[in-house]
Amino acid sequence: MKRILSGSLTHLGPPALMRLLSATATSGVLELVTDEGSFRMEIDHGWTAVPPPDQLDAASRVLSCTEGAFRFEPGDVSAIVGTSLSLGAFADAVRSGLRQLDSSQLTEIEVERLVAGEIVELAQSATLPNIHLLGSEPPVNPLEDLLEGLADRAPQELLFAQVGVVAPNPRLWRGAVENEWRRRGWEVRQIGRHQEVDLAELDVLVVHQAAGVSRSGHETAWLDLVRRSREIEPPLPVVWAAPLGDPSWIHELVEAGVTFLLPVPPGEGGEIQSRFVEDLTLVVDRQLRSLRPVTRSVLPPAVAELVDALLREADSEQAIGVLLQLASEHLLRGAVLMVEETAIRCRAGFGYPLARGTQALPRGLSILELVIRSNSPTMGIDPTAGGSHRLAELLGVEELSSATAVIPLGVGASVAGILVGDREGESLPDLSELVVLAGRLGGVALH
Repeated sequence: MKRILSGSLTHLGPPALMRLLSATATSGVLELVTDEGSFRMEIDHGWTAVPPPDQLDAASRVLSCTEGAFRFEPGDVSAIVGTSLSLGAFADAVRSGLRQLDSSQLTEIEVERLVAGEIVELAQSATLPNIHLLGSEPPVNPLEDLLEGLADRAPQELLFAQVGVVAPNPRLWRGAVENEWRRRGWEVRQIGRHQEVDLAELDVLVVHQAAGVSRSGHETAWLDLVRRSREIEPPLPVVWAAPLGDPSWIHELVEAGVTFLLPVPPGEGGEIQSRFVEDLTLVVDRQLRSLRPVTRSVLPPAVAELVDALLREADSEQAIGVLLQLASEHLLRGAVLMVEETAIRCRAGFGYPLARGTQALPRGLSILELVIRSNSPTMGIDPTAGGSHRLAELLGVEELSSATAVIPLGVGASVAGILVGDREGESLPDLSELVVLAGRLGGVALH
C-alpha cells in the first residue's frame, strides 16, 4: 500500500479511523483537517508519540470533530523517540480525559500519567486482547444429533429456508438429498401437483420432472403455478428441472416467469445423477442468497478503499485478528463465527473460553439464521432460549448475557461470518461504528 488515501471524517470519525490504523499496525503519516484546526501525527506500526503538552488541547478539539477530512500517506517513518501510545488508546485519552483538563497546567507528570493509563483508565485499551485462533479445518461431525435434539425440544427456535418441491416421483427427495439440504439449513417441503399450498410460506420452489414424465393436458396448470409464484411479494423464485428439448414449451415457461431452467439427465442413479443433484443444490443456494437484503450500513467508497488497502497484504488469520482487535475497543468478549454451507464454526475470539466443547453449530438456529438472512445485527438476545444455550456452549460459557451483540460480517448481500460479543453483563455501547467497519473487515477476512 503506497498511494495516499483520503476521505471524509463524516463517514469515518477520528476515533474509528485511529482504531483501524492501530489494529492494522500500519505505518505512515495521518493528517486530520477540521474547522477546529488540523492535527498531524506520524504512526509507527499503529503507535504514535505522545505530543507535547501544549499540543494536547488542539488534539482534543480536532479528535472530537465529526466533520472534516483525513489524509493518510502510508510509508516508513522515523522511530518514535520518547513516550508513545497505540493510536486507539491515544484517541480515547485525548477525547475522554485530557479535554477535561486545563491545558495550561499539563506537565510532564500529567503526560506520564497519560501514558500509564491513570487519567482515563487506558490499561485495557492500550493492551491488545488475547486472541485465541481455532483450527481452520471444517468439523467432521455433521451435527445432526445436536440439531435433532433442539428440533424435539424447541422447534420454534429453528429457522430453515423453506424449499418447496413439486415432483411426480418423490424418491429423489427422500433420504440423502433431504438430509444434505437440512444440514444446509433448508427444509424440503414436498408438494403434490394438485395440493393447495401457501406459496408465500416458501423461499424457493423447485419443479422436478424426470425424463419420460408427460405434461400433456397439464400445461395450463403448470404455467399458472409459475405465474402465481412470481405474482406474490416478494416474487418466489422458481427452479424448473426437467427435460428441455421443446423450444416452444421453454418459451412459455420463460414468459410465465421461471427463474432458472435446469435440464435433467436421462435415467436415475450413477455419477450423472449425482452431478445433477450438485448442480441443483448450487442453483437453489444462489437463489436463496439472492433473497438476502444488501446491508444498509454501506461504507462510502473512500472508507471501503482504506479498509481494503490496509488488509490487502494480510492473510485470513491476520485479518481476523485485526477485526477482533477493533471489536475489543467496544467489547470485553468477542468471537468470529464462520458461516459455512453445513455448519457455523467458531474461528477465533477473545475473552470467551473457546474450545471447551464443540467448535461448530448446525445451520438452522434462528438466533444466527435471522442475522444471516436479514443481514442486520441483533443487539440483545434471550439467554434462556435453546439456541442461546447452544451458542453459549460454542463460546465455552454457561449462559450468554442478554446484552449480547450478534453482527453480520460481509460485503453487500453476502454474509460470510458473524461477530458475537458482549461486555460481560454490562449494557452495550453504541456499536453503529463497529457494525459498519466490522462488516467490511469481516468480508475481507473471511472471503
